[in-house]
Amino acid sequence: MNTTRPKFTGTHTSLTRGSACMNCRRRKLRCDGTRPVCNKCLSTDRAVECGYTDVQTRSRTQILEENIAVLEARIRELEYPDNVPASGPILLHNPLSGILRPGQPSHTPRRRMVPVASSPELSYLSEASSSADSTIEYYAAASEIGEDLPPDIASRLLDHFFAHSSQLGWFMHPSRFRNALLQLPEGHNDRPIPALINAVYLLGTTILLHSTDSRGGPPIDESVFLSRALCTIGVVLAGAPSHQVVQGIQAHVLLAMYHYKIGLYIEGRHQSDAAASLIMACGLHQIRSAEMPHNLLSFVDIVPVKLTEPRDQIEEGERINGMWAVFVIDRCWAVAFGAPLIIADNDASGSQIDTPWPLDMETYERGPVYPNFQSRGTLRNFLAGINTSWPWENHSQLAQLGAASALFNRATYLASCWGPRVTDINAFYANFVSLDLRIEEFKSQLISLDSLEGTTTEIVRNMHSIHLLVAAAFIQLHSAFSQQNVGSRTKCFVSAEEIVHANELSKAHEFFIINPILGIVWAIACQVFMRELIFVRSVPLGTAPLLPDRPIDTRASLDKLLATISVFAPGNAFINHQLSRVQQELIGSDFVPRCAGSGAAGGHGTQLAGPGRGKKGSVVLGHVVVF
Repeated sequence: MNTTRPKFTGTHTSLTRGSACMNCRRRKLRCDGTRPVCNKCLSTDRAVECGYTDVQTRSRTQILEENIAVLEARIRELEYPDNVPASGPILLHNPLSGILRPGQPSHTPRRRMVPVASSPELSYLSEASSSADSTIEYYAAASEIGEDLPPDIASRLLDHFFAHSSQLGWFMHPSRFRNALLQLPEGHNDRPIPALINAVYLLGTTILLHSTDSRGGPPIDESVFLSRALCTIGVVLAGAPSHQVVQGIQAHVLLAMYHYKIGLYIEGRHQSDAAASLIMACGLHQIRSAEMPHNLLSFVDIVPVKLTEPRDQIEEGERINGMWAVFVIDRCWAVAFGAPLIIADNDASGSQIDTPWPLDMETYERGPVYPNFQSRGTLRNFLAGINTSWPWENHSQLAQLGAASALFNRATYLASCWGPRVTDINAFYANFVSLDLRIEEFKSQLISLDSLEGTTTEIVRNMHSIHLLVAAAFIQLHSAFSQQNVGSRTKCFVSAEEIVHANELSKAHEFFIINPILGIVWAIACQVFMRELIFVRSVPLGTAPLLPDRPIDTRASLDKLLATISVFAPGNAFINHQLSRVQQELIGSDFVPRCAGSGAAGGHGTQLAGPGRGKKGSVVLGHVVVF
């Protein structure tokens, strides 16, 4: 077989600037401009034709690409004539869309197109065990290049997501979001932004993969939706209308909860901090504020970045609820990480929280809610116990969750201030007593968990979280004095027992999804029980303890609590991190409960939690993740 190639003539024709092929230009070689493959590229056994950028001559690849772009753009215009932008990116089809994969029906409909520049490479997933799972898998891969999921598959993921959305920081109107997603075409102004759609699909997939409805095998690779959400979240604010900015905040919240769940704490903080920063930048902390805007930088004309007026009451409700949902995340995770607050509520630069307490979404659906009502100092009035006589107070579950998280954070901060650096002990003690009474007052206003029988699972889970945060607030506040003061030690122990009792009343072990922040609350209660066992050990021999059964009760409560944590640790890296830290201290203290050998803290979750092993943070009790 003859393998010889044409020999070069040795002569060279000078080319005009810009006429060399792209390969020679990149390698800085002298190109002869031969079409379709120049001699320089031919000598390197280059199998593809050269690419040229000169306007006089185009390669066959360029011609085909341009023809495809024109045809696809025209098809898009015919499909959605009302939604075609005046000037937009060239739209190309998926070059692999015609390739059938095992399990893919041969009559799959033609899918929508997206700009190629915003589409990551298509990565096919492993085959599922059934044809239905294989179909879901194919469409999950297809969604990575911008194609919509079929309605039945999208509905399935939405069903799984909204069954647990209250534990994931969801604050938008669920029906409005769902209808807009399933009924409006891609590109419609009122359709949810891609970042939010993929974030919802991501968490819906995560829940599905851990449910009994997965039909025998993992049908979807959640990394598809994660990559899509992360790729599109960065372009949310580029000329977006106000309702899409709120959707961007919601997407950041969902991505934060996902990253906290899988143990990627820096990524989670990045997303939750982004959500809190957008809340402040858009002025959502001062909705219906009675304060007059003032320019603190007297000679500077401040650039306004606040959102336009909401289009209806539901949109205003989404903004109010969004502010408080992000507030909860900001307050609770600041305790977990020992981090400063972003939604700070101080006078500096107008960061005082004036937004009224949130309402249930059903209330917003009924139309305008006190349209002339204005508020001022919402959080400050609550912490001070001031009765504002508002038309509505913090009666919704989101409002109570926001109040509980505020008390939890405030108690942690105040207890951390105790020490040699306290200059005014009387002022500190006054603040301590005031906050202790405020927590007690708020606790007395809560619905008891034993009266929730017959209500929905969502209500039970929300009230369970609220009760746990209030009990943790008591523990955090009194932790600084629990080793010296009998009253504070008793208060901590009783509150830890209430956490265990709340788990039993609400049957927390039966919850499928919980808020990962409860991991830090449970770890705090474990610390109380371990300190109590150490205290009992330190009692001199022959000295009868005040309560003879206290060691037995403490050990039993610790066992129950660790058993509950072990239920959620395998599927939640943050909770698993807390469990592994507690078990390490138990082993070091020779207090190994009966359930400590269950192995729930082993496996991949422990590895994810590795960066913070064995270090102490700024939380008074409990553990923080140390970077």
